[in-house]
Amino acid sequence: MPTPAAERHDFRAVVTALRREYELLDRLLAALRLERWAGPSACAEWSLQKVVSHLGEEAETGLILLKHNLEGAEPPRRERFQVIWDYFDSLAPEPLHAAFRDRNEAYLAYLEALPADKQQQRVRFFAGEAPLGEYLQFRLNELALHSWDIRVALDPTARLLPETTRTHLAHILDTVDSEVPADVRARLAGTAYAFLLTGPVQRELGLVVEADKLAIADPAAVGAVATLRLPAEAFIRLCAGRLQLPTAEAAGEVTVEGDRSAALALNALFSGC
Repeated sequence: MPTPAAERHDFRAVVTALRREYELLDRLLAALRLERWAGPSACAEWSLQKVVSHLGEEAETGLILLKHNLEGAEPPRRERFQVIWDYFDSLAPEPLHAAFRDRNEAYLAYLEALPADKQQQRVRFFAGEAPLGEYLQFRLNELALHSWDIRVALDPTARLLPETTRTHLAHILDTVDSEVPADVRARLAGTAYAFLLTGPVQRELGLVVEADKLAIADPAAVGAVATLRLPAEAFIRLCAGRLQLPTAEAAGEVTVEGDRSAALALNALFSGC
């Protein structure tokens, strides 16, 4: 029987991971040279400054949505969000960093002060309805991956934090099919893979590409054409389109057994940012 979402997506664990990711990025931005803000991030066509703007505005709009769901506050309107988006896009680096910090601190302070009954409340959002802990995984996904987009542009050895890896893997497995191109899925239909995950989360899992979905399964039962051994945080990045397998393989981060060309096709399946 599947583990209930409320248990797999622990509210406190997700909030702790959010704070760790935010604080790491905030320290990095505080030390960043002014001219570097205009440079590229690892997210295609987005400068570092644009990524920070996105993370700041999402914290502000996210808090509005939380208060609407948990307190019955006024329903958000697109016009209100547009004002927020335009404001963040208008900021120069120094005031942008200040606004990023202010909105993320407000978002986290609100979550950290929530009473126990609110922590278990269900939230309605673009993907339907879910317990608050599960809903917050979508914010962790945005913050952790975009933080990595910034950090890896400055340091090629940057990795997702252990707290994020431990907390977020369940969400990645739940949503593994969410942004897969239909044509690539159709082309790879019937292909199965096995993954051996290492690091703070050690797990064996299978992935089966079907015509209409991706399915997580027992690796011993799927008849995998290739087996990939890699850190759990690298698996998260792979599913988010942020791990180029040839490069990771050459660096010894990933090892592939079996059909290598089929394994490399995973980069087309998970095209990412």
